[in-house]
Formats: sequence, structure tokens, C-alpha cells
Amino acid sequence: MDQSSLNNYAAERLRVGMTPEALKQNLLAVGWSDEEAGAAIVAGLVASGVPTPKAGVRASGGKLSSTVEVVLNFFSFIALCIVSTSLGVLYYQVINHYFPDPLIIRYGGVDVSAEAIHYAIAALIITFPIYAFALRLWFKRFRDDEEKVETRLTKWLTYLVLLVTAVAIVGDLIVAVFYFLQGEITARFFLKALTILVIAGTIFDFYFLERKKIQYKKDIPRRIFQGIGWFVLGSVVVAIVLGFTVGGSPNTARKQGLDTQRANDLREIAGCVANFGGNQKRLPDTLDELSSSGQYAYCSARLADPETGVPYEYRVVSHGAVISGVREGAFELCANFTLESDGDVAANSAYGYPGDKWVTHGAERSCDTEKANLERYLDQPPETSAAETVPQAIPAIPPRKI
Repeated sequence: MDQSSLNNYAAERLRVGMTPEALKQNLLAVGWSDEEAGAAIVAGLVASGVPTPKAGVRASGGKLSSTVEVVLNFFSFIALCIVSTSLGVLYYQVINHYFPDPLIIRYGGVDVSAEAIHYAIAALIITFPIYAFALRLWFKRFRDDEEKVETRLTKWLTYLVLLVTAVAIVGDLIVAVFYFLQGEITARFFLKALTILVIAGTIFDFYFLERKKIQYKKDIPRRIFQGIGWFVLGSVVVAIVLGFTVGGSPNTARKQGLDTQRANDLREIAGCVANFGGNQKRLPDTLDELSSSGQYAYCSARLADPETGVPYEYRVVSHGAVISGVREGAFELCANFTLESDGDVAANSAYGYPGDKWVTHGAERSCDTEKANLERYLDQPPETSAAETVPQAIPAIPPRKI
């Protein structure tokens, strides 16, 4: 039977008093698809004299979603990507903090990034409420108008989300089982795998129920969606609180930034003093000598604390001691830091080499000593003239008397 014959059959059944719901169930039972059954019922209703609107109607009988609703749905998927990614990054950073990788720390790597934590927190604070509002408005449109149907674009986007989350769940489980069989599973890895599983599983469950509610018009209790929403909200709030605990508050981030600037200033000043000593063969008495000389004018912007404007402390420890033919001068630089540096990060740089001394500091006043080479080659013998280097003539041996 072709579609036209099916339409005639549907029109005849409707004329004798069969309800559209009963007719659709009969057609589905014998193998007709949902779209074909719906189109036949629409054709039968039209043939029986039911008036149709001039616009906004498609073959399945519902009002097509407006452009605004399509854009709203598309925007919600973009917000979903931002929220899920930020949530995963935030939990990963928290796990890295409480379960650090000893190999990364040993070779001077940074396992926790305060910048990544603060960016993820900012993304969640801004994007999550927008995403929740977009979803609420999307459901409200279909709840207020039960005849509304969505476009193919929104359907395909939703099924694409389901496909991606399903692949993520399967891939996450495969990797978890693989590492378990290898005997290398740790609490750090297990928690990260669980994070991916929970995020992807929650998204899959939500949009699976959304398809049943929006596309197939199933009666899904509203409290189920509300329960998922409260669970996600709680996960976001916990992640933000843990993020502030690990990454620090905005005030802490401000103090860390100022301390980093102070360490950079001391490093630059030490280089300027070393250059001055090498050129002038002495250490400057005060840092004002650097700013007064045009040759070291680039150092003048580094001589004072970035927050208080008070000059850094400078003191000459030794004007010069000859060691292995090199006259070395020693000087001390001090600054008032606000926070104590992270000892594990500051102690090592890349590949396990000793870290920068200026990065390691305590809270309040902290000082470090630096050396500068003032003169070299002091133990070399004086150079001789060319005449002195000409060999003397060997005296003649007198003849032996007989």
C-alpha cells in the first residue's frame, strides 16, 4: 500500500468514528512509521473538512518551531559545551592538588594552574545560569503549546550530543578497565575517570529524557528534570568552592601577582647590578646610581615595590674578594612579600635543576644574596714584550787544549 492509499484508509476510518489516537496505534502496530502514520492522519482530517492554517504547519500536524526557538536551542548546546568543559577542568585541577603526580613535581612541572582554575570558575559563574535559563525557556515553549514540533536541525544537534556523550562514556570505561588490568590504577586516575563518567552520564540521561518529552511527547514527570537540575547545580557549587580553596580567592590571586612582580623586579635588579659591576669594576653604593646613569635607565622602573612604591632594599656585602683569579663582589636585595612561595614549585625548575632563588621567599621581608664578577684573570703573569721573548745566542764552547 502506498502513501495515498494509506491516506484514503485513514480518512475512511476517521469518518466512521475512529479516534486519531486509536488509528495511529493500529498503523504503528502493523509496521507503519510514526511519520507515515501522522501524515495519513493529517490527510484524513483535512479530507474530512478540518480547516488548516495558512502558515506554520508541516506534514506531521504541529506548529514548527520559530527561528528564535531554534537559535535558543543552538545556543544552549554551545553553553553546554562551555559548562561541561569548565566543570571537568575545575575538578581535574582539584584532583591534581589533592593527589599530585610525584613525577611532575620532581621534574619541576606545575600540576595545578591557578589561572586555569579561575578561568573555569568564571566560565561556570557566567555560563551556567544562562544555560539553565535557555533550557527552562525551551521546555516552557513546548509545555505551553503541546502541538509545537521542532525542526530537523535541533533534532540532529540533540542526537549528536547523545552520540558524543555515549562515545565518551564507553571510551572512559575502556580506559579505566585497561589501566585496571595493567595494575596501574591510582586514586588520581580513578577520580578523573569518575569525573568524566559522571559528567557525560548526566548529559546523556538528561537529553535522553528530553527526547522522550519533546520529540515523542511522553509524560516524563517534571520532578525528574528538576532532580537532575539540582544535582548539576550542586556539582557546580561544590566545584566552585573547591576551586576557590585550591586556586585562592581574588584577593589571594592579587597578592600572588604582586609577589611574582616583586620576584621579577629583584631578578632584573640583580642583573643590572652585575652589569654595572662588570663595567665599572665596582658595585654601586646605592640603587640610585643605576637610575642616574643612562646606560642602566631600563632598570629604573624596577627599583620600587609595585604596590607601595617603596624602593627595594640594597646592601653591599663585599666590595671584592679574589677567588681563582676573579674579584667577586657580593650584594643583598630585600623585598616585603605578602605570601609564602610554594616550596615544591620554587625549589625546582625544568628537568630538576635548581630553581630561581628569587622565586623562593617567605611571607613579609625576604632577602637573597647575589654575586657579581668585577675583574677577571688577576692571577695571570704580566705579558712580556716581543724583545724579551727573543732567545739569547748560545755562547761558543772554547777549544780543548792538548
